[in-house]
Amino acid sequence: MRVVSFSLVAVLLAGLTATPAAAADTPQRLVIGLVPGADATAVVGPLGIEAVPVPGLDAVTVTAPATAIATLLKDPAVRYAEIDPLVAADATADPDGATSRAQGTVNQIPGAWTWTIGDPSVTVAVVDSGVTANEDLSPDRLDPGYDFADGDADPADDDGHGTLIATTIAARHGNGVGGMGVCGQCRIMPVRVLKHRAGGPAEGYASTVAAGIAWAAEQKAPIINLSLSTAKRSSVLEDAVAAATADGALVVASAGDDNSVQPYYPAAFEPTLAVGSSGGQFGGALNASNRNSEKNRWVDVGAWRSYRALDTQSTLRFISGTSASAALVSGIAALGLAMRPGLPAADLRSAIVDTAGRADTMEPEDAPIVDAAALIHSLGGADDRAPAITGLNPANLALVSGHSFRLTPGISDDHAIKRSELEIDGVVARRDHVWQGGFTVTPPRGEEGLLSYTLRVYDYAGRSAEATRTVRFDAIEPDGRLDAPAQDTPVQTGGRVKVVFTATTADTAKVTAEGVVLKQTGPKQWSGEIKPANEGIYVDVYDVAGNVLSLYRGVVFDDQRPDIAIESPRDGQHVRGAVDVRMTQTVREELRSLTVDGVPAKKIGAWTWQARVVPKAHGYVSAVSEDLAGNMTSAGVRLVVDNAGPVATVNPAQNKRLRGTFTTSVTGVRDASGVAKAELWANGKYLGTGYSKKVATGKLNGTVKLVWKLTDKLGNSRTYTRNVIADNKAPTVSITKAPKNRAKVKGTVKVYVSAKDASGVARVELIVNGKVVAKDVKAGYVLSANTKKQKKTMKVRVRAYDKLGNVTYTSVRTWYRK
Repeated sequence: MRVVSFSLVAVLLAGLTATPAAAADTPQRLVIGLVPGADATAVVGPLGIEAVPVPGLDAVTVTAPATAIATLLKDPAVRYAEIDPLVAADATADPDGATSRAQGTVNQIPGAWTWTIGDPSVTVAVVDSGVTANEDLSPDRLDPGYDFADGDADPADDDGHGTLIATTIAARHGNGVGGMGVCGQCRIMPVRVLKHRAGGPAEGYASTVAAGIAWAAEQKAPIINLSLSTAKRSSVLEDAVAAATADGALVVASAGDDNSVQPYYPAAFEPTLAVGSSGGQFGGALNASNRNSEKNRWVDVGAWRSYRALDTQSTLRFISGTSASAALVSGIAALGLAMRPGLPAADLRSAIVDTAGRADTMEPEDAPIVDAAALIHSLGGADDRAPAITGLNPANLALVSGHSFRLTPGISDDHAIKRSELEIDGVVARRDHVWQGGFTVTPPRGEEGLLSYTLRVYDYAGRSAEATRTVRFDAIEPDGRLDAPAQDTPVQTGGRVKVVFTATTADTAKVTAEGVVLKQTGPKQWSGEIKPANEGIYVDVYDVAGNVLSLYRGVVFDDQRPDIAIESPRDGQHVRGAVDVRMTQTVREELRSLTVDGVPAKKIGAWTWQARVVPKAHGYVSAVSEDLAGNMTSAGVRLVVDNAGPVATVNPAQNKRLRGTFTTSVTGVRDASGVAKAELWANGKYLGTGYSKKVATGKLNGTVKLVWKLTDKLGNSRTYTRNVIADNKAPTVSITKAPKNRAKVKGTVKVYVSAKDASGVARVELIVNGKVVAKDVKAGYVLSANTKKQKKTMKVRVRAYDKLGNVTYTSVRTWYRK
């Protein structure tokens, strides 16, 4: 008897977060198998740890270092002690794919539906991430389940994987939504053992999965689906499979998707029905699927790996992987139970394996592919009507390739076709299933002529139908040449190459390069661009009969970018106008192009290039190189673009009036590249260099044109022009009212003066006996002299100054004091 009853389920450890492999002394989750009736507390108590029962099994889990395993195994009450491995879901939701019916054709599921689409009396337990009802799987079709991941009675799906599996198995038929479940009238028992994991598949501990398996068996689920696996052999999982088998359940488990021949669990535990993924047309195992090796044939059957189903939000998805394969087989097993109620699990398992099909294209170790129609027929499905061949292409006397041609039959049957035979010239050339309605025929001889073939098809009752055709075949290949690409043309990985083919025969019908159809661009020419997958391009040329000429042209993958260094000008250099940019290739290879700011560069040496460009105002100059493969790189320098002369302030100001010799200067002179010289011209006469110069006007009266030319170190110049007015003419002055010459005067005498000047009169002065006795600065000049303070004889005259300092005098008058 089992030491733990289901009433202890609520205490099952619920933490399922995936962790990296722990060190031996780091506490981690261990699972301990006990002999029936053993006291778990007595086993783990001496270690100071607490045991958590695994519901339904003689096992407990503990948290302890892995080093405790050796101690535990010494206890006679312990059957095994090991790290509790993580188990992961074996599929992902794929948004692409064909319809459910088309995907199920590989395993003859639509053929099985002609007999049964299931029965509500059949329940499939889905031990997974839980199940949530949706539009294709209504709540009334779900049996009460349990959540072993969280320890409660609500097995709702937090990941989506379990719902996709359940809907693949039992989605309703004919409701116009989602897909068509394999067993469209069966029921689902949800058992949650996995938790959602961000960035990866849902996960759970092996002990949690084992508890779910044991519980589902205790609830009398006849079929238990396990679309999950682990690479680590787990004794607790083995116990669960054994317990479920003893309870009469058929355990169906996915083989995993790690492209491995090593056993994965629980699929590899007998008598689990281990399911791998198979290719179409009765091919072998797909590379993504785990599979059998020559020495270890642990995978029992294969099934298609993709199916359309609704997720928890009733959104259409395509579940892909061995998870889907296992779900298909669980659904097929449920159809078998609907056909034969009460069939023992061992007999159902044997019937599934025994009716699975094989083909000549399969390796001996490949697991046979489940045939749902064959299973249902073997369990009592009647097949009363013979098949019929309703059409056969190519038509009679059609022209076909002498190497191979596609045979496409039209076939009808009340259920499904089990197998077919192709006979060519009286010899059976192949035997196969007609899953997709067509296959390739290769004639036994290569010459031209007539060929007769007969197609026979057989239903599951052994009845047959046949049709014979005669075709004309042509074995002569077309001919022509590859004009492009050249041999060893460099190309980037993932880059495109132009392919050009020219035909020399008139019957060319199609040209492909790496499977891409080229366009006809001339009477006998085809061209196009392709992405080479390898360092070579295969070109196939087909004639109207389908004969093919295969050509090959090697290419060289080159993902190394070319590299160039700008030798001159240097970064930060001041430049003006057009600049010669000189570059050197640091990676020595042939270039397709080299441009500088869009200007093509010229090769001036083995690995040296030059281009003349006018830098933009921002100063950045970019050189872009491209090699023959299309790899590109760039190099740049940041220059200081200076196309303007120095700036300065010129003195004197415009139209300033001056006299005699004056000084002109430039101040605040500045330029980013530095000033080379300053030059001065006055009325066209060159006066030399310097920042300050004297200009003599002599007796000139009029405009003096000053021209300063400032030149920077790059040769940029700026000219400043100033017009000043030379005024060397004295003002006019006259006495308008005053005692006349030789007049006798007394007291204070007033002298009235008129004075004018273009630059303005600064002042007028009254001079008596050589001394200034009065002055006035305002027009209407009036000067006064106190004659009492002067000598008896007075020499009197007036002088006037303009504002530049020019001076003039009146004639002298003699006055006598009375």
